[in-house]
Amino acid sequence: MDKVFLIYPPGDKIEFQKLLSVIKEKDIYHIVYLSVKDVQFLPFIHHFKNEKLIKKLGVPYTFIRAGYFMQNLQDFLGDEIKERRRIFIPAGKGKTSFVDTRDLAEVVISSFQNPQLHMKTSHVITGSRAVNFYEVAEIMTYILGEKIEYTNPSVKEFKSFMLKKGEKEDFVNVVIGIHFPTKLGLAKGVTNEFEEITKSNPTPIERYIEDYKNKWL
Repeated sequence: MDKVFLIYPPGDKIEFQKLLSVIKEKDIYHIVYLSVKDVQFLPFIHHFKNEKLIKKLGVPYTFIRAGYFMQNLQDFLGDEIKERRRIFIPAGKGKTSFVDTRDLAEVVISSFQNPQLHMKTSHVITGSRAVNFYEVAEIMTYILGEKIEYTNPSVKEFKSFMLKKGEKEDFVNVVIGIHFPTKLGLAKGVTNEFEEITKSNPTPIERYIEDYKNKWL
């Protein structure tokens, strides 16, 4: 192989720096790394450090700095939606720029197909609009035909509940940290970079929920 797509997984003892040294040894000429929007303001998350390590490596890179995954609604938020019909996350009333991971895949493909246009760049990829979780709950209610509520728990309430469920504290703290900018009203920025790169419109959250509605029913 001569190019690599990296997604940083959850978990412990991930030897990311060791992997990068192997990439350097193998003469990889392009790294596409899935990062997060506003990473430059989030020094407490792995992506902040990982971007610096990749830049230091000297291998041409493309950072895909993604907005909030729509798929989180079926991932770590999915059980509560399915079992208790609630979106249970301490995100306050702030809006966030949701993005479909299928759209991110389109940008990754474009980065590999046209490397000369994407090397040593950072793309901030979002949907076309920002919404808060109250609005998401309303959209889900309409499409699923069942009442979904956003309960907007406090950080203390969320952490206590998740730890009692058996989630690891490190994971719970990361989830709280990811939603802190939303709570402060700092996650609502949207860009048109997806349209510029793919010449198409990003997936609206309504279509995502329609496509995956069986995940919650």
